[in-house]
Formats: sequence, structure tokens, C-alpha cells
Amino acid sequence: MGKEEPYIRLWRELFEKSLGWESSDTWSEYDFEKLSEIIFSKTNTRLSLSTLKRLWGKVQYKSTPTIATLNVLAHALDLEDWRAFKKRMDENSFEGKRSAHEIRSSYMIYRRPLLTTMVVVCAGLMILFITKLFKTSVNTNKYDAMKEVFESRVVSDQMPNSVVFNYDASTDPANEIYLQQSWDPKRTEKLDKNKKQHTSVYYYPGYFNAKLVADGQVRKTTSVFIKTAGWMEIIDKSPTPIYVNTDSTKLPDGLGIKSQTFIKLKGSSVLNDSWVHLYNFRYFEGVSGHDLNFESTLRNTSAPEQSSCRKASVEIVGTENEISIPLSDKGCIATLNLSLGRVTIDGKDHDLSAFGCDFNSFQHLSCSIQNSHIKISLNDRVVYSGLIAQDIGKIVGIGIGFEGAGEIKSIKLGNRQKIIYQQDFRKQTIQ
Repeated sequence: MGKEEPYIRLWRELFEKSLGWESSDTWSEYDFEKLSEIIFSKTNTRLSLSTLKRLWGKVQYKSTPTIATLNVLAHALDLEDWRAFKKRMDENSFEGKRSAHEIRSSYMIYRRPLLTTMVVVCAGLMILFITKLFKTSVNTNKYDAMKEVFESRVVSDQMPNSVVFNYDASTDPANEIYLQQSWDPKRTEKLDKNKKQHTSVYYYPGYFNAKLVADGQVRKTTSVFIKTAGWMEIIDKSPTPIYVNTDSTKLPDGLGIKSQTFIKLKGSSVLNDSWVHLYNFRYFEGVSGHDLNFESTLRNTSAPEQSSCRKASVEIVGTENEISIPLSDKGCIATLNLSLGRVTIDGKDHDLSAFGCDFNSFQHLSCSIQNSHIKISLNDRVVYSGLIAQDIGKIVGIGIGFEGAGEIKSIKLGNRQKIIYQQDFRKQTIQ
């Protein structure tokens, strides 16, 4: 991270102290999700998980963060900008000007004046901790994580759907108990420790690993599987999405939505950042993240004046994670993100130009995984090939989205031995 590295280390140290969490060496995916939310609440700017992991050295990355990112870090410590943060650190750490070599060691100098104070504070905290531990030892000894209950039940086979969560956290020593409905930390609700049930509405189908979280620590997880009866089409809209009538999804060349229909339902002739998704969620027996063959022929049918980038996305969803493959007009590839399980490849600092399309014609996309190696091809040309770090589990869903209007001509899903699911939407036939 170049000349900014000592300052970034100082920032990390100060921010970790403000959090009061355990060592960052033990942080999980959930901790980085929560960290992103904390920084967003303080700065009104969201840093991605990949950016945060780079800052904490969880992902190897040699380039210096952008000044915009560095300014957000400074804002998180209530300073005007990164320049103000560096000036504050220099004033605290130096007497007069120092050499560049000394600046690289500034974080060590910064710590020395605090050493005595830290020893005193740590001793005081240790006394308080021992006192609290003694006072609460009786209650703590009663806690048995195995007895903590967390289960879910889906109440319908239609959308939207409600899920009933049965839980028992009455003996948990934590001060606060939360339900995190999915991977998205924004979908978190506080629970009453003295109650036993909580219900949540799910507006989208999918396979969700809900979590019972106590004082920031995941106690239990339960799977929530919201299935579909075949294909269903949903237009994103806050706070409640729009469910498209099945008759409107059947087009002469495939399955999708016309621009006129989208505009009518959305209430706007401009469809930038307006997405429609087609979902099929069920168990695709025999297909998994280590033995996968997928193909689809699709296109975004929006006019350029309706959707500037005419993006599309293909999601292959597993019980553990998902693969999300982005497409767009060639001029917008810098806005794309390729997600391969827990790894995200950002178009801002990676060349994803091979995922640029000419949507005047249908695009044929394929994805295969064998022996932890993934290969993605567009129109029979390999656009990405490499190892995939995570097995996304058993395949339980397909999602195809369009920014604006779009249509799917065909889908094929299977493993190396056979085709498990195949459909040609022009003929409306299923194999």
C-alpha cells in the first residue's frame, strides 16, 4: 500500500480499539459485514467487504486505496479527511520533521507514549473483568449452548412468504440477541430474550442461512428455503417488489419481459438501475458446486435510451454460497462484479472487458466446475478460468436478472454425466 501503509496500520489499530472487539485475526465474514455497516452508519458511505479485507490484509493487494476510500476511513474517526488524519498522527508521534524511513515506522513511535497508560488501563479492566466474572459466574455456569433453540418454518408456497422462527435464548448470558435473516447484515432484527417466536417476511425466493447472533457472535444457524413453483418473475422495488403475471413473461423468443410491460409496471420510461429477476428455486438433485455444467442463451432487450448499460446477471445458487456472473454493454464493464463464492472480482480494479456484450443478438453463456476449477465462456470463448476457493454446495436455484427488459431463450443444467434440467422457452418444453 506504498507510503500510506504506516498510516493505514495506525488507523486500523485506532479503529479496532474503538470497536472493542477481539483480535482481527479471528474475524469472520459476519464480522466484516458488521464492520461495513458500522462504517456506513458513521460516514454514510459503504465500503465493500473486499475493500475492508484488503485493508486488514485478508486479501493480498499491493495497490494503495483510492483517496475516496482513505477519506472514508478518516470520517469513521470523525476527522475531516485523510490529510487531517495523517497530520493528527504526525503531531502525536513526532517532534519536528522526520525522514521517510521514520514515517514508515510511525506506528511504533505512536504506541510508546501510550504504553504506560495502556498498562494502567489494562490492569483496571482486568480487575473489573474478574469482578464481573465472579458476580455472574452462577448465571454463566447455567448457560448451555447445546440447549439454545433456533429453528425455522416456512408457512406458504407462494410469494411473498413468511417464516416463523422458534428460539430459546433465555439462558444466554449475552446482553442482546439478534436474528440475521440472511447473508445481508441489513436484514437484522432484535429479539426479545424472554420470548420464543419471531416471524419475518421474505419477499424473494432463495436459500438463506439465518443466524441467531448474541453480542456479535453467531450462536446458531438454520436454513430457510423459499422455493418457487417453476419460474417466477419479480421487478425490484422498495419496500415491496412487483410480482409479474405469468402470462406477461411468455414472449415469442423466450421467457422474460417486454420494455412496454416493464415501463407500465415500473411507472417510468427510464430503466437505469431498475431490475427484473427470473427465479427458479428447487433442489436440482445431482448438481453441486464441485460438479457443474450450466448453459443459458439470453439477451437484454432494452433500448439504450431506456437502460444505458443494459446489464444482465446470471446467478447459480448453492446451499453454501453462489456464483454471480455479470454481463453488460461493452462500455460499462468497469461497473461489473464477478462473484465466485466468497471471492468477488471488482471491475474497478480488474479487467472484465471480456464480459462486455453486443445485446443486439442473443448471448450464449456457459459455466462449468470440475475439480475446484471454474471455466466461464461467452459465445464459446473462455472469458474466465481459474480455481474456485469455495464449494458453493448443492445447487438449489437459478436466477437471471436484467437491468430493464430482457429474455431467456434456453437453460441447461447438469453434471459431467448427464443433464438434470433443460428448457427451451421458445417451445415451452421441459426435459
